[in-house]
Amino acid sequence: MSWNYLYKGEIGPVLVCLHGVGGNATAFEPQLNGLSQHLQVWSVDLPGYGLSAALSTMDWESLVAGLKQFLDHHKLHQVHLLGHSFGGMLAQEFAARHPNYLASLILYSTSAAFGSKDGEFQQNFIAARLKPLNQGSSMQQLAGNLIDPLLAPHGSPHVRQAAIQCMQQVPSGTYSQAIECITTFDCRHNLPKLTMPTLLLAGAEDTVASPAMMQRMASKIGKATAVVIADAGHLANLEQAQIFDQQVAAFIAQCDYK
Repeated sequence: MSWNYLYKGEIGPVLVCLHGVGGNATAFEPQLNGLSQHLQVWSVDLPGYGLSAALSTMDWESLVAGLKQFLDHHKLHQVHLLGHSFGGMLAQEFAARHPNYLASLILYSTSAAFGSKDGEFQQNFIAARLKPLNQGSSMQQLAGNLIDPLLAPHGSPHVRQAAIQCMQQVPSGTYSQAIECITTFDCRHNLPKLTMPTLLLAGAEDTVASPAMMQRMASKIGKATAVVIADAGHLANLEQAQIFDQQVAAFIAQCDYK
């Protein structure tokens, strides 16, 4: 299993970024540019995204194994692992299973659980997101409607367009796999076991992973700090890139100082 990636920066600690369900490695372009003077920033294409080969079946076991293989292949150990939304779920799973790989964990606009896909809420979630695809709509046609609820009101049109372009590039099969995978996620029991320094970032206007939910997650992790980013929704790394980068850089510097 080989994952494609973007990389920028020659010195400093290693930051590995995992994108959300509507992203790819380019979703962290602001961080590749904004943090690479002091950090080695890696942004990966998860399976089926960008130039990474798809999985026949996407599940957490395969995703964790793929991330471990990626880190081993590139000899990346004691990394700062940053995961957004779906990528944040993978980051939690990986941290619980392979804590010795991580210097810290950065969870951004994500959740500790979704639940079993057998539940009514989960079934409705899957149906609402996959029904248009099953009826013949393309990701290119759906991207705008999928992105708009994720953004803070009155945001930048440039940011909206960049997010839409990213979503449009997601293969419909990969999007379907990821949505199905999300509904099986439950890492709540692992939160108290996470012992590495952890930063939780939430957009103040995020209706998907609300600040209150992120703060509840933080309260269950031993060495956790929760930060709310103003005027941002679910895509704070794009919407408020400079503030996002400042929070990440300060947290990593603090981890290294200790």
